[in-house]
Amino acid sequence: MSMKERILLLYNLNKIDNELNELISLRGDIPAKIEDLSSEKNQLDERTNELRGELDEINSIENKVQAENDELLKKIEKNDNLLRSGSVKSNKEYNALAKEIEDASTKIKENEKSALEDNTDRKNTIDNELKLIAGQLEEVNVELNQNLKELEDLTTQTGEEEKELQTQKDDLLKKIEPEDIAHYNRIANVKFGEAVAVVRKGSCLGCYSSIPPQKAIEIRTADKIFTCESCGRILIAEELITA
Repeated sequence: MSMKERILLLYNLNKIDNELNELISLRGDIPAKIEDLSSEKNQLDERTNELRGELDEINSIENKVQAENDELLKKIEKNDNLLRSGSVKSNKEYNALAKEIEDASTKIKENEKSALEDNTDRKNTIDNELKLIAGQLEEVNVELNQNLKELEDLTTQTGEEEKELQTQKDDLLKKIEPEDIAHYNRIANVKFGEAVAVVRKGSCLGCYSSIPPQKAIEIRTADKIFTCESCGRILIAEELITA
């Protein structure tokens, strides 16, 4: 493949990329909005899961305390029945049962006081934050769905054209030398997709800098790939693309 053909392939690739970029630009800032809203939604979902996990842990602790209190109540009832039955024969046994009842009652009060002091305020705080997040999530989901629908409508309108251009690009890339693609991509990445510039009447149309006459002649001969000394774009003589 001649150098001229290689340069023309890069020029045609740049043309296709420009057309694709124009179609993509029709979407405006919708993709960025969707990304931001999706990120916000994920953060709210994560926070919701954290709070629900904490609430589940508190409830689990409370359930364990309640189970302990239930067992203590059974023990109190059992010992109280023994005391009332008259089956206790000695003061020592009577005092031991009475002490067990007193200790169990004290423990139940401690459990209830601890649960009330440690958990009530925190549970209320969690409930309030969950309600706040639910409202925020509803707003985010509404806006996210609106943007997704708008993007879907735009994609539907331009989808066939984009698909055709992408097919052309894929076919073109198969013909281009790997080192030329690498060179092209390096420039495109810093020049917003404008990697190739036409030289017309001694000027680079990428940045409108003047090209020295001798270099302009060399660019027309297309014996090698030249880049603009001012903007760094790959240069192609207008005569090559109109021939």
